[in-house]
Amino acid sequence: MHAEKLRESASRLLLTPGRLAAFLLLAALFAVSVYRAATQSISHDEAVIFEWLLSGPWGQVLNGTHGNHHVITDLLSKLMISIFGTSEMALRVPALIGALVYFFSIFRISTFLFGDGLFFLLSVSLLSLNPFVLDYLCCARGYGLALGLFFYAIDAILRCLGADARDASGVTGLLHHAGAGLGLSIGCNPVMVFPATALALVFLGLRSAESSMRLPDAIVETSVKPRSRNPKKERRRKLRRDAAPSGAWQAFIHFVVPAIALGGFFSLLPQQLIELEQGYFGPPSLLAILEGLVRNSIVHSASGIRGLTAWLPAQTAIRITTEFAVPALLVLVAAAAARAALQWRAQRKFAVLTRTDRTLLLLGAMLPLAIVLIVVSRYLFNQPYPELRTAMYWLPLVSLASLCLVHRLGHGSRLERGFAIPGVTVLVLCVIQFVSQFNTRYFAEWSYCAAGKEMMQRIRANHGSQADAPVRVGATWQLEPVINFYRVAWNLKWMAPVYRESPAGNYDYYVLAFDDTSLVDSLHLQTLLADHLSGTVLAKRP
Repeated sequence: MHAEKLRESASRLLLTPGRLAAFLLLAALFAVSVYRAATQSISHDEAVIFEWLLSGPWGQVLNGTHGNHHVITDLLSKLMISIFGTSEMALRVPALIGALVYFFSIFRISTFLFGDGLFFLLSVSLLSLNPFVLDYLCCARGYGLALGLFFYAIDAILRCLGADARDASGVTGLLHHAGAGLGLSIGCNPVMVFPATALALVFLGLRSAESSMRLPDAIVETSVKPRSRNPKKERRRKLRRDAAPSGAWQAFIHFVVPAIALGGFFSLLPQQLIELEQGYFGPPSLLAILEGLVRNSIVHSASGIRGLTAWLPAQTAIRITTEFAVPALLVLVAAAAARAALQWRAQRKFAVLTRTDRTLLLLGAMLPLAIVLIVVSRYLFNQPYPELRTAMYWLPLVSLASLCLVHRLGHGSRLERGFAIPGVTVLVLCVIQFVSQFNTRYFAEWSYCAAGKEMMQRIRANHGSQADAPVRVGATWQLEPVINFYRVAWNLKWMAPVYRESPAGNYDYYVLAFDDTSLVDSLHLQTLLADHLSGTVLAKRP
C-alpha cells in the first residue's frame, strides 16, 4: 500500500512538461555531481581531513576535536572508505547524498510555491545551477549535506505554515521532518547554526502569533445549529483537541526539541567546536562576505568563458550586485514581509496569505535575524565573519527570496506587474551566467589542486619501470596533503611521505604552485606537466 502511494506521488510530480523538464535537469546535474566526485582531483581540505580524522581507526574520527570536524559527514565518509576502500568517490558519497536531498527539496519547494509553469522551471534552474553551490554537492566536506538538510527543513516548514490546523497528525509529522532536517544540518556543519537558529525563532514567532490572532470558536460558529452528534464521541474529541499542544508549544515540542537534540549531540562530539587559524579574522565587513560569494558564482569557468561578463565587466557586475542589488533586495523582501504581516493582522486569518506571502513573511524576518546573529557572534564571541563556503547557504536563500518577491510582484497591481518584468529578466540572466560558468574540473576555492591527480598519475607512470626504487617528492605546502592522499589511496609504498617543508631541496620530483614555480628555472628542472588552470608545475631533475 505504501509503495503504491509513493508511485502515485511520483507520477503526480512528473505529470506536466514543466515538472518533467525540471526533473531531467536535476537528474543531469546529479549525474554530473557523481562524475565530478569520481574523477575530480582531491582538494586540499578534503585531503587534510582524511589525514587528520579518517586515515586511521574509528577512534580517530570519533574522538576528533578539530573545529573543522563536520561530524555526520566525516562519520559517513569513514564508513564509505571502510567498505569500499580509500578513494575520492568513497569520501564524497555524503556530499552526493546532500545533492540528492537538496535537489529533491528545491523541486518540492518550487512546486509548492510556483506550481508547474515556466516560473517553476525558472525557480528550479536558479536554485540548482549556481556553480559555486554545485562545487559543494560533490566535495567531501559537510557543506553540501548540511545545505540539503536545511532546505529539506525549509520545505517542511513552508508546508506546515499552510497546513490545516485541524490536521494535528499531519502538522506534527511536518514538524518532526523540519526538526530532524534542521538538527542534522547543524550536525553536518556547525556554521548552519546561524540560519537554523533564525529559522527556528521566526517560525516559533509566527506560530505563536497565529495562535494569538486566531478567532475563538464561539465567534466563527454560524447561527445554524449543527447536526446532532453522539455526545460521548463529541466529548472525547474535545478532550483530545484540548489536550494536544497547539501553536508555539506544538512547534517547540515537535520541531525545536528534535532540532536541538540532534544538532547539539552531533555538534558536541568534537570537544572544540570552532578552531581559528592564528591571524585569521575573516572578511572585514558584511559586504565583503557577499563579494566572495558573488565572485565565485559568476566567475567560475574552467575554460575562461566569460558569459555575460563579456559585455559587463565582471568586477562591475560583482560590485553592483554586492553593494546595491542584494542590499536592495533584502529591504524589499522585508517590506513585502511587513505588508503580508499587516494583511494577516487585519484579517486575523493566516489563510488569507498566499503561499508566496507566507514565504516572504518567513524569509523577510529570518534573513535579517541571521545577519544580526552573525554580527553578535563577531562582537560578543570574537568569531570571524563567515566567508565563501562557510556562508554558502546565503546563495540559495537569497535566490529563493528573489523568486518569491518577483512572483509576488507578478500577481500584484498593474504597477507591481510592471516591476516584475525586469525582475524576471534579471533572474533569467543569472541562470544564463550560471550555465556559462558550468565547470567539472575544479573546486573554486582550491583551484590550485585541479591537476593534483593528473600529476600523481604522471609520477606513478614515470616510476613504473623502476620497480621499488624509493622516490622523494618536494611540494608546495598547500599540495602536501593532496600528494599524501594519493600515496595512501594508491598504496605507493615506494614514495616517501611528503612533509610541509621547503621544496627547494634535493628531490626526485617537484610539485610546485604559486611562487614556488620559480624553482623550475633556479634549479634548472625539467618540466613534465604545466597546468594553466591550477598554475601548478610537475618537474624533475634532468
